[in-house]
Amino acid sequence: MENYTDAAESRFDDLNAFIKEERKVGSIHMGGIYIECLLKGMICMSHSVTDSPNPTKWIVDGREVTRPSHVLHSRIFENLLEPLYDDMPDYIIDALDYIAQPAGINYIDYRYIPEDTIDRTMYDHWMEQFITLFNYLDQKKHEI
Repeated sequence: MENYTDAAESRFDDLNAFIKEERKVGSIHMGGIYIECLLKGMICMSHSVTDSPNPTKWIVDGREVTRPSHVLHSRIFENLLEPLYDDMPDYIIDALDYIAQPAGINYIDYRYIPEDTIDRTMYDHWMEQFITLFNYLDQKKHEI
């Protein structure tokens, strides 16, 4: 079973390196991966989670469920992190949706985007949304 909590911390370090070097595409890509690892880590902290023999499934609290994918705002996250999503204000949902698909492209697919296609305005908006989501999740992870 992956250690998503430690992975999230490592991806956050990677994200900060991209931000420091003003690598917009890397920041967007790594920021999404950080949020993904953080959410999966929160699931593992709040439930008993083990791998299933089926690689697309997890065993969560004794039930086999679909393993969360690279879709940050999905039914599986909502179900397994119900207290988090039930309380989530609209502006946080908007930030999560934007981090998941900045400019309509899934964050995971930014690995294929050339650096010069991301303008400063779009990147600044992404950063604002990321900070908003980061602050919210950083507070909530301590409550789970």
